[in-house]
Amino acid sequence: MALSEAQGQPFAKNMNVNQSFRKSAPLLLIWLAVCGVLVFVSWDQIASGMGWGPDDQLRQVQLRDWMAGQSWFDTVQYRIAFPDSQPMHWPRLIELPLALLIALLGPVIGAHAAEVAAMVVVPLAGLGLTMWLTAKISGALFPARIALLSAALTATAVPVVAQLRPMRIDHHGWQIVLALVALWTMFWPDKRKAGLVMGSALALWLSISLEGLPLSVAFIALLAWRWVAALDEGVRLFWTLAGFLGSSILLYLINHGQFDTALNHCDAISPAHLLACIGGAVVILPAIRLAPASWPLRLIFLALAGAAALGILYATAPQCIGGAFGELDPLVRDYWLVNVGEGLPVWNQPWDKNITLFGGSIIVGLGALIYIKWKRHGAADLDTLDSDKLFILAYALIWALIMSLLVQRAAAVAAAYAVPLMAWAVDHAFRNARAMERPLQRILASVAVVFLILPGPITLGLVNAIRGDEEDAKPALPDSTLACDSAESLARLNALPQANIIAPFDFGPQILVQTPHAVLATSHHRNDSAMADQIRIFTSAPQQARDILEARNIRYIAACPGEAELEIYARKHPDGLWDRLSRDEGFDWLQPVHLRGSGLLVWRVVPREPRA
Repeated sequence: MALSEAQGQPFAKNMNVNQSFRKSAPLLLIWLAVCGVLVFVSWDQIASGMGWGPDDQLRQVQLRDWMAGQSWFDTVQYRIAFPDSQPMHWPRLIELPLALLIALLGPVIGAHAAEVAAMVVVPLAGLGLTMWLTAKISGALFPARIALLSAALTATAVPVVAQLRPMRIDHHGWQIVLALVALWTMFWPDKRKAGLVMGSALALWLSISLEGLPLSVAFIALLAWRWVAALDEGVRLFWTLAGFLGSSILLYLINHGQFDTALNHCDAISPAHLLACIGGAVVILPAIRLAPASWPLRLIFLALAGAAALGILYATAPQCIGGAFGELDPLVRDYWLVNVGEGLPVWNQPWDKNITLFGGSIIVGLGALIYIKWKRHGAADLDTLDSDKLFILAYALIWALIMSLLVQRAAAVAAAYAVPLMAWAVDHAFRNARAMERPLQRILASVAVVFLILPGPITLGLVNAIRGDEEDAKPALPDSTLACDSAESLARLNALPQANIIAPFDFGPQILVQTPHAVLATSHHRNDSAMADQIRIFTSAPQQARDILEARNIRYIAACPGEAELEIYARKHPDGLWDRLSRDEGFDWLQPVHLRGSGLLVWRVVPREPRA
């Protein structure tokens, strides 16, 4: 008998594995299908071998430098603003999966192909995790069919897919994944385990980017409020804070290899932030363990912990009280930061972009939330919903929505949080449509469900179709302008001797990826001194600009007519260097350089004769 039971154990394990695979197979197939579509529509970018935007491209350069021998702890970009180059505010953690794939594939398919393959596979793996997490969150509230639908509909959330498509290797995709992990743990019954995982996820999120700070505060504030209201929630809060503090310190040491309290940056987790967390933890963690019976006393402990944390932060890094850009050069703030579209609120965005970003899972999810609240009592399919879990999802979504209204790039997390509610709305609408008795009504209602999946893009498409004649009537730009900022055009700079180049901020990373040249500045704020000099060069009188060019050892100017950054300079400084160059005014110390097959405007800076 004992032998039979022992022989049956492997069979039972195999049965469990088979059942698990059968449950996961539909999700896996959906993910593979989505990957195929995304690879197809991104093929031109994949063929270019470069990331989508300046952040992806500079991350690509940083990855190459590390794999070529630059220290893990050294994130200085030495080809930017040399010899005053500054460390990037990005840790190398998210480069690990990219580097691993390149190391594995490089000997087989070559270094370049391995790099491109990694830049395709890693973001799509992040998308797979995102789909799986939305299914898990949805499954905590709704039936299994809606959980699977949530995974599929993740691929229709434009802000999410934009951050997790092939060649998108910036840190925003991993922020979506970690935001979903944090939300998922709120539904776990094991409060200790949930707290540890949430704390670690929030710590990793903030280690990658401080953009996760508002939502991290929102999650911890919810736990703290629940602890004040009910002592039994103290377990989750305690382990969340303990996990967050321990993971934050560990991640900081992994990223930097030291703990120098004098080295504080406002745009990334620094010793000042960690000391503030330690100060707050010294007050609140013992208080949670003591579990005072009086809720006003618990509230006082929370206030003391917050005051301790803020006091330590102010004492060690007062410049950071004003935010991540508290140390930014005012000139760079006025000319660059206020013009970074993804960092601006929705009221400063083009209307069509807002429709595309918000007119999908976000608007449908909010509508579903309102409908559920309105119809909750009396509807058979809603009576079984867990009120507490629905509140948590609504809380997270509303906080994420508020952040996305203030900072456009935050829309990706709000869109991901809204997907489970969107899936419920689509399922509910489709089931109601199929229940209609009249065939025509049933068909029309079923077709109308498609509008719930992509209301924004569909609306935008209809508007563009209506205005098509008006758009077609606009004069075409010259071919040279269209080709000017292309990857192929910028690659022609390889024909020049290796040198320091000044080019618009967003051109810099492409030049670094494709050529051995160095650039004065890119759209990355740590090198704000060089960014300020670049602004001064383009906006100053020619002779003043020449002085800065000489001081910075710049040998070439490269630009495109009509480039947005340069248009700002010309508009604000009509007699500045760029405005005069754009009007074809010549200077004896600037020699035009023609690059065959490129629309770039290039000038060689003639060095001054050395004084006798």
